[in-house]
Amino acid sequence: MQKELKRAQELKQKQLEKERVHRADREQETVERLGRQRAFVEADLLAEERKKREMKEWHEAEIERKKAVAEMKKKKAEEKKFWEDQAAEREERMKKRREYMKQMQEQNARMVLKERRKNEGRKLMDSTREQAEWDAMRMHQQTDLWAKQERSRTEAQSRKKRADADLEEQRLKESADEEARQKKAKLDTQEREATMRLESDIRRRRLAAASLPMGVRDMEQHKIDADERREHEKIAQERRNKQTAIDTETTKRKMEIESLARRKREEATVNERETLKNVQQEEKRRGGQATKEAIRREEEAARRAERIARGEEEIPS
Repeated sequence: MQKELKRAQELKQKQLEKERVHRADREQETVERLGRQRAFVEADLLAEERKKREMKEWHEAEIERKKAVAEMKKKKAEEKKFWEDQAAEREERMKKRREYMKQMQEQNARMVLKERRKNEGRKLMDSTREQAEWDAMRMHQQTDLWAKQERSRTEAQSRKKRADADLEEQRLKESADEEARQKKAKLDTQEREATMRLESDIRRRRLAAASLPMGVRDMEQHKIDADERREHEKIAQERRNKQTAIDTETTKRKMEIESLARRKREEATVNERETLKNVQQEEKRRGGQATKEAIRREEEAARRAERIARGEEEIPS
């Protein structure tokens, strides 16, 4: 019985050490996640380069996720084998206890019954304690695995949403640039048409002025030259004004696109943070519940053991 107790304590110590390592891993993952978030914020300063880098990171993350899934399956198989070995050892111990109780039955009936009650009570306590610790340990392992999967899934979804926001931002900006280019091309056409009309009018006026007397003709030619320069400048100025308006509108639209993309990225980050917080709370709740349940079962087993020893409860079959 002392060996069994020592073995249970050693198993519990190993589990505590394993939980400590898991906590360290989670802290490291948090540090790495914060680093990645800062990298995403800095990446907003680059357009095309950021798009390529995000796509590359997404592919690398997908590869890492697949590797994590493979590693998780391997770990699950190892854990399954471990618990099967534990069950076999436990069954062997239970078998030895049953043989021991059978030998005790050969002694004096009353003493045997009294001793048997004590032993059965201890047996119930040990069995319950071992089973409760085993179940609690398994629940902690399952909770850790679930939390890790949820964190990985949440972070992957958040990265995808931010990458989608970047792609949409780039696409809308390119669309705005293309629309501005088409408007400027239309301005070019309008400017050429206005210039052609002006030049046609100037030619007509020059031909008309050529038939005037020399003194009047020179004055009319000077006036035509001045009108031509003024009208050309007017056409050019109108083109510049419209082009400036197009550039201003395009810049404003790009700023709105950037603002919308930034809000989407921030929303994805906030949702990720909130989900991870909920996962941590649920992980803590499940772990605490498993520990409380183990303690409750051990206390109930201790009370039953006392009742069995006093003869107030039948020996479990």
